[in-house]
Amino acid sequence: MRYSAGENHILDPLKEADAIEIVEMLRGDPDSVHRAMPWLNRNESIGPQIASFIVDVSSGPNASNYHHWVIREKYGFAALGIIGFDVVRFRTPQQQKTCRGIHWNLGYWVAPEERGRGVATMSIDAMISVAKQCEVDVVELMANPHNEGGIRTILSAIDRHGGIPSEIERWVTTDDGHDVLYVSHWILTRGEK
Repeated sequence: MRYSAGENHILDPLKEADAIEIVEMLRGDPDSVHRAMPWLNRNESIGPQIASFIVDVSSGPNASNYHHWVIREKYGFAALGIIGFDVVRFRTPQQQKTCRGIHWNLGYWVAPEERGRGVATMSIDAMISVAKQCEVDVVELMANPHNEGGIRTILSAIDRHGGIPSEIERWVTTDDGHDVLYVSHWILTRGEK
């Protein structure tokens, strides 16, 4: 389903036909892409990895656990970024206690030339509305602590949506085996905030 993100942007469901356009957009800032998608292997070409990712999240066997959109101009339809939810299931009692069981992790990436224009903010707000409609209890937003712009955007979303700024840190293992520390913040989309 397509969603509006402010007056000038839409969120268009990610599909396999978007692969070439998305890969070209992501090549503009590979360092930030690797921060947003730490599972990408830096020693391999980004194109096939992104194409495979798009197939997996749009039509693969686990597609029901992923919900991704292309952030586009409302008029002109140019791609400006991507945003999406991954369903996170925590198996151990400790994970369930510290991470509230089952929730959606919201990730996004915006093209460098579009940053600072509110594109991420409007897109996050639209996705929080989607989570509420889907009766998801918790939306998690994580950022690499070195991504100052990403941290500011997430903390702004936490303020707007009555979220929980957190000092919980989660280690994310990259595809090349390195562990990267990310800071996790939550927005509670149901019940008291």
